[in-house]
Amino acid sequence: MHANFIIQEYTVLAGLMSAMLSAAKQDDWDSVSSIEADYLHQMQQIKQHEHDVEWDKPSKSQKLSIIKRILADDASIRLLIHPKMRLLSQWMQPGASRAMQTKLNSTYRM
Repeated sequence: MHANFIIQEYTVLAGLMSAMLSAAKQDDWDSVSSIEADYLHQMQQIKQHEHDVEWDKPSKSQKLSIIKRILADDASIRLLIHPKMRLLSQWMQPGASRAMQTKLNSTYRM
C-alpha cells in the first residue's frame, strides 16, 4: 500500500470528524451518531492497510498534521457533549424526580 493512499484515507477520516463536529455544534446528536458509524468503518479500513506502508518524512508529517486536526475536532466534540452527559447523569441519580425518570423512560422507550 502506498503512503498517498493512506493519506487520502486519513483525509476522509478527518472530513468525517469535521462533519461530526458540525452536527454537534448544531445539537444534532443523531447525525453525530450516524456519522460516527462511518468514521469507525473508515478507521478500520486504515488499520487494515496502514501496517504495509513505508512512510517517508513528508508523508509522516502530513499524516501527523491530519491526525492533529482529527484530535482537535474530537476534543471540541467532547466539550460540547460533556454538559449533556452531566445533565443525563443528574437525571439518572436515584434522587431524581419521578417525573424526570418517567420522561427519560418515555423518551428512550425503556
